[in-house]
Amino acid sequence: MELYENNYIFLRRLIPQLDHGDDVMVSSISHGPDLHLEIEERCAYTTTLALTHQFADPVALETLPNLRVRIYHDARVAEVMMHSAPHGFAGGCVRTPSTKGTLAWRWQVNRFLQRWLRYCLGEGYGFPVEFDDRVTLRPPARRWAV
Repeated sequence: MELYENNYIFLRRLIPQLDHGDDVMVSSISHGPDLHLEIEERCAYTTTLALTHQFADPVALETLPNLRVRIYHDARVAEVMMHSAPHGFAGGCVRTPSTKGTLAWRWQVNRFLQRWLRYCLGEGYGFPVEFDDRVTLRPPARRWAV
């Protein structure tokens, strides 16, 4: 769960106003490809988004990695959705491909997301913060006592 919690934290740093921004946003830096974000679904407890770099290739536009991520606001976790990456995952980013949907695959793809988000934040990517009067009321996170 720590991996999913870290993914949530890094995503919220990258996209501080997830609920108030446009459904499609682009973050650009001078020394790298554009980072594209598309909000696919907004619900009371979850948000599903697509996140990718777009490389300007002379032959064709290339988007890598191309991940769909679901954010669970009540639990404050984020995970890569199973149908977002091809079998073997993200064009060779993982050395030992696992069967899609297994625990090992989920760990690999979410670990990749964590490392990619840290890279993006370190390079200076981010989506703008705009202040307005809109307030999104989300249910409070549950704290479980064991």
